[in-house]
Amino acid sequence: MTLPLLTPALILLPMASAVLMVALSGRNSLARNLQARQVAGVAMGLQAALVGWFYVTWSPSNVVQTVFESPWLPALGTMLSLSLDAISVHALVVLSAVSVIAIVAELYMESRLSVARLALIFVVVAALNLLLLSGDLLCAAVAHGVAGLALAALLGVGCETAGHDAARRFASWSVAGTLLLSAAAAAVAAGAETTVVADLVRIAPGTTRLAAPLLLAALAMQIPLVPLHTWLAPVAVAGSHSGRVLVLGGWCLVGAAALLRFGLGLFPDLLAFASPVPMLWGIATVAYAGLLSLAQAETDFAHRLSWATVGTGGMLLVGVAGLETLPVLGGWLYAAGQALPRVAMLLLAHWLTVTGARSASLGVLWGLLALSLAAAPGLALFPGWLLISTGTSAAVAVGLLLGTAVIGFALLAPTIHLLQAPRGPSMPAFLSRSLVLVLALMLLSGMFPLPTAAVGDEVERLLDRVAHFGTRP
Repeated sequence: MTLPLLTPALILLPMASAVLMVALSGRNSLARNLQARQVAGVAMGLQAALVGWFYVTWSPSNVVQTVFESPWLPALGTMLSLSLDAISVHALVVLSAVSVIAIVAELYMESRLSVARLALIFVVVAALNLLLLSGDLLCAAVAHGVAGLALAALLGVGCETAGHDAARRFASWSVAGTLLLSAAAAAVAAGAETTVVADLVRIAPGTTRLAAPLLLAALAMQIPLVPLHTWLAPVAVAGSHSGRVLVLGGWCLVGAAALLRFGLGLFPDLLAFASPVPMLWGIATVAYAGLLSLAQAETDFAHRLSWATVGTGGMLLVGVAGLETLPVLGGWLYAAGQALPRVAMLLLAHWLTVTGARSASLGVLWGLLALSLAAAPGLALFPGWLLISTGTSAAVAVGLLLGTAVIGFALLAPTIHLLQAPRGPSMPAFLSRSLVLVLALMLLSGMFPLPTAAVGDEVERLLDRVAHFGTRP
């Protein structure tokens, strides 16, 4: 089987799973829940196997490959186009792992299983996969809108007032981002008579410059960056568990991939011209996130984690603004490496808050996850952090070191509070096993950062366009 035959399955499989979930909603409660669990398990297993096959068969010699095309809105020069590159393949692997954790959270952490939420999980996965694979800017805007609205619904279904408020705020910001992406696609279509990315990278970007600030604003909301981050804190503390996992682990990850694919790929002249501004924006985001993370109460685990997420966006932007292979590659590895430990810490934070449990083992688990997010040497984030720091100026590197150290301290500080005499219930087996598995993956990824070569080749391809068009507008 070839990539063109299998790639559409990454979208069709989760959508078919969502349809099956909807069909089950009319059955009696016991049979419905049992079958919903079975469908969810089989569907996520097939999804993980398919993504794993893509990852294993993709080699550093592969370039961007268009694997599916179909006419769509020809008057705008728009195509339903799917394409693969090393960044999207890596992102698909991480997103699949996050999706598995979201399914586990829905099955085991909610007070009552909701078939509607399970169906929405698969809709979100399909839309985020489409956004990662989309070779057309307008198609990406549609996928962004579907994913945002489905995530908002997933956050609010079956939740209390705080969850509904978080869902409404997230929906407002995601709709605003979709409108900005759609406007960017319209500006590109007006200037270049096409929105197909493969066609756009063959022309000078001057005629499409109006789309650049629209695109950057939309992605800054999704990553997120200061000051477009205010939706994140409510989502981190309220809403369904699966919704929060997919927002902090999937939505932000896909925004980071889109920044490289669309921002760096389509507007190299503006990035080269305005490089000090994104660099300063990223540094300011890291510094602001560090200060605010320290300002949170020591036991306010989720808010501290939300500010660490904002800091990740700043690190990514600093790397991309470096416009050299090492910092850009480091920015992506840092952002992608954050997803799994972030959602693991999110679930642990919720359980600790609800139960009030304290013990030495809980303190150790929290501390190890905090070290993972703080880019401790030997763990998954350290190679990315090191590449960003060594690829930028000494002053920027010192600023990033201080900012990440402050965020790391803010995450580590609750460890002392947790290292108390044991009290509260024991951790559920599914949660402890999930956390240990994530920690093992962080250790292995730190020792063997496998996607580096392939992603590095893709970054160099994007930077070749910057070198060619990177002149003053």
